[in-house]
Amino acid sequence: MIPRYLLLTCFLVVLALNANAHVHNSLAGFVGLGPNRHRALDHVQRPAPRVLGSVEFSIRTSLNYNMGNELNPRRTKKNGIPNQRMNENHEMLQIAKMHEAEVVERALSNALEEARFKHYTKAPQLFPSVRQCNSAIATFGDAGDFRRALKLFTQMRKSVSLIRRISRSWNWFSSTGISDNTIYRGAKETTDGPNYTNGTVYNVSIDLVKDAPAPTLVTYSTLMSRAVSVGKPRVAIRLWNLMKNQPNFYTNVISRKQRQGRISDPSVFLDPNELHKLEVDDSAIVPDVIFCNTLMNAYAKLGDHKMARFILNSMLGSPKAGNIVLHEIPQVNPTVVTFNTLADACKEVGDLAAGLEVLELMSSHAQLTGDNKIAPDARTYTILISTVARKTKHHHETRDIRSGGERDPDKAFDLLNEMISKGIHPNGITFCALIDVCSRCRRYDLALNGLRIMLSRKKVESNKNRQLFNEVGAWTAAINACGKAGRIDTAMRLFKTMQRFSVKPNAVTCASLTDSLVKAGKITETLEVLQYMKNEGLSPGEVMYTSLMSSLLGIAKRENDNILTSGGLKVKVIDKLVPAERHLANGLNTTNSIVLYTELMRSMVRDSSGEDVLLKIFLVFQEMKAAGVSPDLPCYNALLRACSFAGDADKAQDVLRRIVDDGLEPNDASWREALKAAAKQGRSDLADTIWNTAVARKKGTYDMGFIPRASDVDLLISTYWQEAQKTTNHSVRALFHRKIIDLFEGVQMRSVERGLCHVPVDELEQNQVLILTVFRAAVSLVLAPRKGDLGNPRDNIYDFDADRIRAQELACEIAGLHVVQGKLLSTIDGKTKKALSIARDWMLAY
Repeated sequence: MIPRYLLLTCFLVVLALNANAHVHNSLAGFVGLGPNRHRALDHVQRPAPRVLGSVEFSIRTSLNYNMGNELNPRRTKKNGIPNQRMNENHEMLQIAKMHEAEVVERALSNALEEARFKHYTKAPQLFPSVRQCNSAIATFGDAGDFRRALKLFTQMRKSVSLIRRISRSWNWFSSTGISDNTIYRGAKETTDGPNYTNGTVYNVSIDLVKDAPAPTLVTYSTLMSRAVSVGKPRVAIRLWNLMKNQPNFYTNVISRKQRQGRISDPSVFLDPNELHKLEVDDSAIVPDVIFCNTLMNAYAKLGDHKMARFILNSMLGSPKAGNIVLHEIPQVNPTVVTFNTLADACKEVGDLAAGLEVLELMSSHAQLTGDNKIAPDARTYTILISTVARKTKHHHETRDIRSGGERDPDKAFDLLNEMISKGIHPNGITFCALIDVCSRCRRYDLALNGLRIMLSRKKVESNKNRQLFNEVGAWTAAINACGKAGRIDTAMRLFKTMQRFSVKPNAVTCASLTDSLVKAGKITETLEVLQYMKNEGLSPGEVMYTSLMSSLLGIAKRENDNILTSGGLKVKVIDKLVPAERHLANGLNTTNSIVLYTELMRSMVRDSSGEDVLLKIFLVFQEMKAAGVSPDLPCYNALLRACSFAGDADKAQDVLRRIVDDGLEPNDASWREALKAAAKQGRSDLADTIWNTAVARKKGTYDMGFIPRASDVDLLISTYWQEAQKTTNHSVRALFHRKIIDLFEGVQMRSVERGLCHVPVDELEQNQVLILTVFRAAVSLVLAPRKGDLGNPRDNIYDFDADRIRAQELACEIAGLHVVQGKLLSTIDGKTKKALSIARDWMLAY
C-alpha cells in the first residue's frame, strides 16, 4: 500500500507543474504585431489542448526578473528607472527570449524525429504549443536569423503532416491508454549563456502538448512580416500563396461546406460575425487587418501598388464599378497604417497621382465613418512629399497635371502648406523629404529655403513646449543638396552651423559631406570631418568606405602621374597644359593621399566588431600600397591601433617589423599600441618581448624612443596578473608573481635596464587597484606551497627563501600605505581583504 504522505507529495508536484504552465501561458504570446485579438487567435482557432508536460531551463543573468510580475517595470514617481538600467533589462530580456526560442526549436526537432522513427511503439509525442512556436519564430526573425525562423515553420508543417499520416494508420492517441488527467514531465535544462553574472536565475518553461503545432494566422503573419523586414518580400508573397491553399483557409472551408450541403448561401460569410464563428467552430484561418497590412507592405516593397490597391478594395467591401478585388481577402476595417502602406507603394514607383488618390480616399473614408484615427497624418504627407519628382517621364507617356512638373518641387511645398493648414505638425523626416525633393530637382536654393522653414517651425514648436524630432535628416539632406550642386563651402558651413543648433551630425551626414569634399579636392575639410567622426566615435559605413576608397585611388593616381624618378631622385612634374590655379584649387600634393588614408583607418578603429574592423583596415592598407602610396609612421600607427583594438599581438609584431624594414623608427605610440594588443590577447610573453625590444632600441636616450609611463607599467602588471589567475600550476603562478614584484621594484629603484627611470613611483602608489594587485602577488608568493611542504605555510613563517622574504617585506610596505589603509573600492574582493589581514599580522610579528 502506498503511504499517504507520498500520494500528497505527488499531488503537490502536479499542482506546481500546472501552476508553472499557467503562469507561462499568461506571459507567452505573439510578439510585435499589435492587438490582443490577434495574439489570442491561437486559442480561438484551436481548442486549448491539455498540457502534458513542461520543459524548464534556467538562465543566469544580472537582471532581477520575476516571471510572475511585469516583464518591463513601469517608471513611477517614487522609483525612476535609469536609461542604462532599462537598456540592460531589455538586453537581458532579449537573451532570455532567444534561449526560450532555442529550447522550443530543440523540443520540436526532437519530437519530430521521435515521431518519424519511433512511431511503431504507439507512444505519444509531445510537441511545443503553437503559441510558443510563433513566439520563437518572432524571436529568430527579430534577431535577423530569418532562415532559422523559416526552418522552424517548416518543421511545424512537417510535424502536422506526419502526425496526420500516422493517425490514419491507427488510432494514434486512443491506443496509448492515456487519460485526460495524465501529465508528463519534460526534461530540465540549465543553459548558461555568455556574459551572465551575479547568479540570478530565471525559471522559464515551455509547455508540451500532444497536438502537433499547426501553423495559424499568427504564424503566417509573423513570418511574412519578418520576411519583409529582412528585404525578402517575394518570400512573403509565396507564404501568402501557401496559406491560401491550406485546407483550413476560410474560403476553402466555405467551399467544402457548400459541397457537403451544410450551407446553401456562401454570401452569409460576408458578415464579420459569421467569419468569427467560422474561426471558432472550424479553426479556419481568416485574414485580419494586421495580416492585410503585412501583405500590402510586401507588395509595396515590390512596387506593385495596383495589387496593394486591390487588397484595400477588398477590405473596404462593396467596391465601386471598375474596382478589382481579391476574393481571398475578407471585408476588414482598414487603419491609417493600411492607407499609408498603399501610399508607400505609390512612392516606390513614383506615381504621385495614385498617391494623391490615396490621400483623397483617406479623407473621404474618415468623413464617412466619422473615425478621425484614419485621417491623413504626418507620415501620409511625408510619403507623398517624398514621391514628388521621383519618377522620370518617358517620351510616350502623358504628364498627369496633379503630379506637377518633372523637375518642379512646388508640389512638395504645396503639400507641406496643406498639412500645416490642417493642423498636422511636420517633423524632421518631413523636411528631410522636402529638401531631398529639391535636391532631385537640382534646386539647392529651394533646399536651403526648406531648411529655413524647418528652423522657423522649430521656433514655433518650442514656444508651445513641443519638440521637432529627427532634425539631423533634414540637415543631412541640405548638405547633400549643396554638395551635389557644387556648393562645397555652403555644405561645410551647414555642417558647422547644425552643431550650433544642438543637432549632432551622424555617420550619414559625414559620409555625404566627405563624398563631396573629396571629389572637390578639399583635403583639409575632409580631414576635419574625419577628425569629428573619430572624436564622436562614429565609424564609416559601407557606402562611405566605398566612396572614400574610390576617391582616394583617384587622388593617388594623380599624384603618381606627377612624379617620376630621375637619377634616383623623385621629381614632381607640373603639366603646363593644366592651369596652376587648378592645382591650387584641388589642393593636391604628395602627402594628401597618405594623410586621407591614415585618417580613414583611424576613423574605422571605433567599429563594434574587432575582427571585422581589423580586416577592413588591412584591406585599406593593401589598397593604399597597390595605389603606389608609401605609408608613413602615422599610417602604421593606425594599423597598430587596430591590432590593439582587436587584440591581435601577432599582427602587431608584423607591423612593427614592416616599420623597421621601411626605414622608419617606431615611436612611443607604436610600442604602446603593440603592448595593448599583447595585453588584450593575454600574451605576457609577447608583451615582454615588445617591452624589451622597445627599451633596447633607444637605451640611454631620453628624448627619443620608447619612454614607459605609469599606465604602461599598469598594463604590463595587469597582463601578468591575468595570466597568473588562469593557470593552475603553482610554479607558473609563482613565476608571474615574481615578475610583478620585479617590475614594481624596478620602478622603485628607477631601473635604466628596463627603461623605468622616468616612471613616477608616487603615481603607481596612488592607484589603489594597481598597488593591491602588486600586494596580492607578494602575499601569494609568500603563501605559495613549496614542493615537500606540509601543513599550513603560516606555521613556517620564518623559514622562507630570499624571494619570499623580499615579497613579505614588500607586502608589509604596501599594507602601510595610506591608499590601502583608507576606504577600499567596492570592486575589491574578499581575498584581497583577507590578504590585508594576513599582512597586518606580519607587521605585528616584526
